[in-house]
Amino acid sequence: MNTGIWRSRFAVGAAGIAVVVLGWHAASGHTFGSRDTGNTLFLLSTGWLAAIAFVLLAAYAIRRAAHRLRLSPEFAWKAKLPNLERAQSELMELHNRVQRREVTGAAAARKEADRILRRADVHRVLSVVVEPDPAALGLVRVRTAPKEPLGRLALWLQGHVWLGLVAALLVICHGGLRTGSTMGLLLNALSFAVIGSGVLGALLWTFAPTWLTRAERELSIEKAFALREHYDRKVAAVAAELRTATATSAASTLRADLFVLTGQRELVQRELRRLSVYREMLRFWRILHVPCSVLLLALVIVHVLGVTRY
Repeated sequence: MNTGIWRSRFAVGAAGIAVVVLGWHAASGHTFGSRDTGNTLFLLSTGWLAAIAFVLLAAYAIRRAAHRLRLSPEFAWKAKLPNLERAQSELMELHNRVQRREVTGAAAARKEADRILRRADVHRVLSVVVEPDPAALGLVRVRTAPKEPLGRLALWLQGHVWLGLVAALLVICHGGLRTGSTMGLLLNALSFAVIGSGVLGALLWTFAPTWLTRAERELSIEKAFALREHYDRKVAAVAAELRTATATSAASTLRADLFVLTGQRELVQRELRRLSVYREMLRFWRILHVPCSVLLLALVIVHVLGVTRY
C-alpha cells in the first residue's frame, strides 16, 4: 500500500493550520459564516487563505502536466557518459569506505557524495540520497537519484492532499455552508465535490495498487498490452504467409499456427479487457475531480473580484 500520504510532514502543517483556525473561531464566539462586524477579520482571513489554497492546489496539476509533457527543467539537463561512469565508480568506492567505517554518519557521507558528483560535473542531473543501510546496523547507504529541481511529484501529491483538506475546513469556516445565494451554493457544492473526489483519489492511491495486483493474477495489464501487440503482429504475418502459400502441407501448417495464435490473442484480449475495467474503475474519480476543480478555481476568482470591488 502507498501509505506515504498519511505519514507525510504536510499532515503536521495541515493539523497546525486547523488548530489555529478552529481555536480562533472558538475564541471569537461567533457561528461559522457569521457576518457580524466583529467576525470580519476572521471571514477575510479564512476567505483569502481558502483562495490561496485553491490556487496552490491548481499548481500541483500544472507541475504534474509539466512533468508528463517533459517540460520540467531536469529534462533539459544532460551529462556525459564518461562523467557518469566515473561518478558511479567513485560512489562505489565511497560505499566501501562507509562499510569500512572510514566515513561515518549520514552528514559526512552526504558531503563526500556531493563532492564526488561535483567533481565529475554530474551534480546538475543527479542528487544524493543517504538512508540507513538495512543490511548493517548503524551504517548508511548512499545512492543517487535523478535531480528534480521542482521537487518530487510524490511530495507534491502529499501537499496537494493535505492542502485540500485544509481548504475544506477554510471553506466551512468562511461560508458556514450558506446556500442562500447562487454563488454560495455553487462554491459550496464545487468545493466539496472537488475535495470529496480528491479524498477518494487519495484513498485509491493508497489501496488501489494492492487491489490491482490481486486482480492481475499472473498477467499484469502492461504485459497483457505488450502480448496483444505481439500476437497482432504474429497473426498478421502468418495470415500474409498463408495467402501466398502454394504447397498444401505448408498451407495446413500455417492454418494450424494461425488457429493457435488467434486463440492465444483472444485469451490475452479477454484478460486485457478485464484488467482495463479495474483500471478505469480506479480512475473514474478524475471525471468529477478535474472539471469541478477548473470551475471552482474560476468561481473563486470571480468571488474574490466581486468581494474586493463591492
